[in-house]
Amino acid sequence: MMNRPRRKPDYRLEMMEGELLLYHPVRTRILYCNETASLVWRLCDGGRSVVEITALLTAAFPEAAETVPEDVATVLQTFLEHGVIEYV
Repeated sequence: MMNRPRRKPDYRLEMMEGELLLYHPVRTRILYCNETASLVWRLCDGGRSVVEITALLTAAFPEAAETVPEDVATVLQTFLEHGVIEYV
């Protein structure tokens, strides 16, 4: 099963005017990212499964353990819908 999300090439995550934006320098695609989304983005290296990403974030933010799985799933779905990740 393909469950290891990987960033597509050339997308950049940068702070611009106080907001985290994920963008492609050539394509006209910009995606606003909150802190959770930016962490998920950084963990999408093609080597970690969705379960592993969720476990890492749950361990890092135990106070949000109940919402982390849904948050990760939502972020990954948004990334997939915008074509910035793929599953390997």
